[in-house]
Amino acid sequence: MKTKLLIFTVLLITFFEVSAQKVYRTNDGHIEMMTLVDGKTIKAESHSLALYLDYNSKVVNGVLDLKTLVTDHPELYAIIQEGEAPAILRFTGTIPSVDFLSKRHDPINFNWLVDVLYQGETYKSQFRATITHIEQGINMSCLISATGQVLFSDTGLDSLMQGLDKTINVQFAQLVLKLE
Repeated sequence: MKTKLLIFTVLLITFFEVSAQKVYRTNDGHIEMMTLVDGKTIKAESHSLALYLDYNSKVVNGVLDLKTLVTDHPELYAIIQEGEAPAILRFTGTIPSVDFLSKRHDPINFNWLVDVLYQGETYKSQFRATITHIEQGINMSCLISATGQVLFSDTGLDSLMQGLDKTINVQFAQLVLKLE
C-alpha cells in the first residue's frame, strides 16, 4: 500500500510540474501609471498585477484591480477607492512568436498590440515592449518590459476628475522563467 501511495505521489508531482510549464503566472507583478493633473506629474503604482503567459501561444493576459493602485495624490486616491465593486482592468496581447523562452538571445524590441478591457468596453492600445535575456547561473529567464499610453477618453475615466491630461502612461516589467 505504501508503494502504491509513493508511486501515486510521484506521478501527481510529475503531472503538476509538466502542467506548470505550459503557463507562467504571477499575482504580484509591478505596474506604474503616470499622468498629469493640472500640469503636475502624478504616479500610481500597484504590486498586484496578475500576469499569465502561455508558453505555447505566447499570449500574455494581465489583470489589475485599480483599487490596488497607490498614489500620493489624495483626490486621485479617493476617486480610485470609491465604490464597492472592484474596478478591474484586463489586457491581453500576443508576443511575436520568437523562441525567446528556450535559448539565449539579444534584446527583442517590438510593438505590442494590446486589447484593453475596462468596465465592459474593449479598446486597442500599442505598447513598446522589450524582451531581455537574463543569465542567472544555470537558470535562464527573460524580462518582459512594456510602456505605452492609454487615452482617458477611451476608458471613460476622463470624467472622474478635473485637470487630467489626455493620456495615462503605463509601464510594467516582469521576470519570466525560461521554459526548461
